[in-house]
Amino acid sequence: MTRDDLKAKIQAMAPGQYASIPYDLYSDLFPPGEPDEPARDACYNFAKSLGCRVENKPEMQEVWIVKDANRT
Repeated sequence: MTRDDLKAKIQAMAPGQYASIPYDLYSDLFPPGEPDEPARDACYNFAKSLGCRVENKPEMQEVWIVKDANRT
């Protein structure tokens, strides 16, 4: 999956839905992956540009990009 693929997936989601990204894929999309502040910043900015927020789920080894309910 590329960032363009992820962007298309997110754009197709309904408000309130989320894209679950396993840490291994996250590290490919936002190198070097979790935990890294520049990678987190890149993911945050990517998500924000799509009207989304980021939720890190370390217990699940995933990052969620959640489409805000007030944006379409």
